[in-house]
Amino acid sequence: MKLLHDWLDDKLEELGQAGYENDTSMFEKHADLLRAQAEADGYDASDLNELCGGDIAAFLRDRQAAMNEANMADKLADDDA
Repeated sequence: MKLLHDWLDDKLEELGQAGYENDTSMFEKHADLLRAQAEADGYDASDLNELCGGDIAAFLRDRQAAMNEANMADKLADDDA
């Protein structure tokens, strides 16, 4: 069985940028889905919650915000070139 961190990395890669930057309900749905998938794969949902800093939906929102910021920085750098 994979380490939970590796499992989460794989799941986040599958989610990619889902285009729900400001849709709080979608982050909650994805958090619920990740919890259910973790349990189905033999992981403890509380361990997943801990890995995500105590709030899976907030972790997903923060991750999306960081990805958006990085994409914007790349776009600005391309515009300056």
